[in-house]
Amino acid sequence: MRRIRWGRLIGSVLGLGVLAGAAYGYHYYLATRNALVTAPVVRANPGPFQGRVTILLLGEGLVQAGNQDIKNPNAPDQTDTMMLVSLDPKTGDAGVVSIPRDTLVDLPEAGGRAKINDANFVGGPKLAVKVVEQTLGVPVDYYLETTIWNFPKIVDALGGLTVDVPYPMHYGSATGPGAYLNINLNPGVQHLDGQQVLEFVRFRQEALGDIGRIQQQQYIVRLILKKLLTPQEITKLPEVVGMLRQDITATNLSTQQMLALGLWGSHVNVSAVRFATLPGAPATIGGVDYWVLDRNLIRPLLDEVLLGRFSRSDRAQIHVVVRSGTMTLAGAEQVAAWLRRQGFSVGPVVWANQHDHQTTTVVDYTGDKYLAHRLAAALGGQGTTSVQEVPYHDVPGVDLVITTGTDLHLNPHATV
Repeated sequence: MRRIRWGRLIGSVLGLGVLAGAAYGYHYYLATRNALVTAPVVRANPGPFQGRVTILLLGEGLVQAGNQDIKNPNAPDQTDTMMLVSLDPKTGDAGVVSIPRDTLVDLPEAGGRAKINDANFVGGPKLAVKVVEQTLGVPVDYYLETTIWNFPKIVDALGGLTVDVPYPMHYGSATGPGAYLNINLNPGVQHLDGQQVLEFVRFRQEALGDIGRIQQQQYIVRLILKKLLTPQEITKLPEVVGMLRQDITATNLSTQQMLALGLWGSHVNVSAVRFATLPGAPATIGGVDYWVLDRNLIRPLLDEVLLGRFSRSDRAQIHVVVRSGTMTLAGAEQVAAWLRRQGFSVGPVVWANQHDHQTTTVVDYTGDKYLAHRLAAALGGQGTTSVQEVPYHDVPGVDLVITTGTDLHLNPHATV
């Protein structure tokens, strides 16, 4: 049997029916203004998740046996994608955390140590939910498992997407029935159809592996969300949602509950949705490759991305190195003092390897793009300070590295 990793994106796209409200709820509202759905969706979650809804999106892989696609929705399968969505129906606040499929977890049902994507294969979505709850300490209200069969049609229904392909993406040279597995994309900004977008998401850059594909996935989700909710595309939403619903293989959400979430989700500000990937590092244990989570960063990341809060105790878990890339330490010392006042753990300021940096840079090991870009905005703003996302948290005791350049323009009153 051969497993092709396609499922990650369709799970994300299905989430936009939840996150963005999409069409079903919107058009139902227009047709039945006086009969809003009141299906109970918010559960009595404890502590900080009270009043919020959490949904685990599970994307199946594509499995082949004898060069034939297996389309049986009841066939046990590892999950190619796991994304945890948190939504506040009252405010429209939303966050999404991607869980790398190779994440090392304790899974007695699979004999002990295992990858988190084995949970669905061993015990279905309910076991996947249980493992996510135990690993992250987050209550999961609902799950939604999907396949990928209609994804190219969905993108085509939206007229394709304009995508910035960052580097050459070429894989495979099959002919005949297997040709659809080939990937052939050249770098640059270009308009892609549904099949090409799927190729973009499937491509695995060896240096980044699965984490690189997660980054590509999040990029495409943002593009789809943005396009789906434009006035000129909103008339296509019923068609898109109909396709999405065909790809659901398992869920504990009723139709009414999905509709209610859609109505609430219509208030979500798409540009403000927070995306992150659980930070960690690759490790080979017993000949098997795993993603080992950085336990110190899990709570700050979940607080910030899923709950929209970032306490002083969360900041204390973030270790920052500030380097001077100019001929003076003054600017770097100013940045370090500003970060310490906000509660970050900051070591002594050091010199960069060169003293002619024109651009201030933020190297982010936390997986929290939202935090890194807020820091960049405070240090000089968009177009000056640059952010480099490093998916592997492979520098012990260092979560962020800030190198000051001559363009540094710190806003001392900013709070991150």
